[in-house]
Amino acid sequence: MQLKLLCFYGVLITIHEFGHFIVAKLCNMKVLKFSIGFGPRIIHKSSKETEYSLRLLPLGGFVQLEGEDEDSKDERAFSNKPIWQRILVLIAGVTMNIALAIFIYLCIYMNLNDYTTTKIDAKSSSESLETYGLNVGDEIYKINGEKVINASDVLRIITKAKDDNFSFELVKANNEHITRTIKIEGTETGFLGVAFSDFKVAEVANNSAGQEAGFKPGDILTGINGNEYSDIQDYLKIIKSNPGKSVVVNVKRGEDIVSINATPKSVIRREFNVEFIRMKDLDFFHNLVYAWKETKYYLKANVLGIMELISGKAEDVELQGIVGVSQIVSQTESFIEFFYFMSAISLSLGIMNLLPIPGLDGGKLIFVIIEGVRGKPVSKETEGKITLIGFAILIFLMIWITVSDISKIIR
Repeated sequence: MQLKLLCFYGVLITIHEFGHFIVAKLCNMKVLKFSIGFGPRIIHKSSKETEYSLRLLPLGGFVQLEGEDEDSKDERAFSNKPIWQRILVLIAGVTMNIALAIFIYLCIYMNLNDYTTTKIDAKSSSESLETYGLNVGDEIYKINGEKVINASDVLRIITKAKDDNFSFELVKANNEHITRTIKIEGTETGFLGVAFSDFKVAEVANNSAGQEAGFKPGDILTGINGNEYSDIQDYLKIIKSNPGKSVVVNVKRGEDIVSINATPKSVIRREFNVEFIRMKDLDFFHNLVYAWKETKYYLKANVLGIMELISGKAEDVELQGIVGVSQIVSQTESFIEFFYFMSAISLSLGIMNLLPIPGLDGGKLIFVIIEGVRGKPVSKETEGKITLIGFAILIFLMIWITVSDISKIIR
């Protein structure tokens, strides 16, 4: 498990910091330190101008540039380089995070050769197609003016909307674009607050019906109400069709079979009951296209999630720190599951680093932009004080999230 966690954090940190490092070198900036981790050095090696080190605490890393935090007369100093070069260096970390996610998704899809599109499949029931006014082969292009990225995006837009009436822009088989208004009303459904990866419990939401019943991450579904099924969707249909009613779920926990009496919470949710075409045996180009689509979807989801947190409108967005992430990583069993999670966290780290918070890349970016607008830099003393306050806020936030993660584990 320790090796898995070291691999997980090591790759994410190294990729991000390497982005800053290589772009700084390409811009002929003087790099003083390249470090993976914080705290005391475990190993280190010095070249003619750069110290490379591996440090004790795997909570991040840093690239220290000449003139980044102090005044310098060196022509290769960060502060003496053009604004556009400094901006490139600061966004290089998140660029590498995105590149890593694309690479991981590409490898996954080349391995699976399976991708779910936004085209309506013939497996959809004729009753649903007639209700929605859709035809087999229709591709969902936009919903309420918002361009759809993938099948998950379709479901996200529909379930999050406040109104039951939707404007669908469809692409027909002959590439004709048509617009159709579809009414999708909310229906009563059972909700446990348990996320499944195939038959395994991936996550249990805090204060959910699943948590109250006793589900734990790592549990594997083996039966429900005395029946066994070969498709996870059959289990989910039974849970959804029993709002407020008790169901008996059998799970494998370690070597034991445990029976859980659960009562799905009754909630009003929209169900879009259609099946989407799954593409198989894809060539490299199509795998790359779908890898980019998946990356765009999770980038969009991260940005929307952060906006909801900031606005106070988040209902199912939770912050997780290193303890929570480590717990999920340690529970991944397959390589695909492990790398799916790594790509998601890579994108999250990239987006979080671009937030305009002093101490993060986004905070430094703001100072550079202000310099470009004003024509002169903010004084190093002022920048240092603001950055110190930002670091204090970040440390407090990390402690708060870590305590929250630990409380969820021991609860």
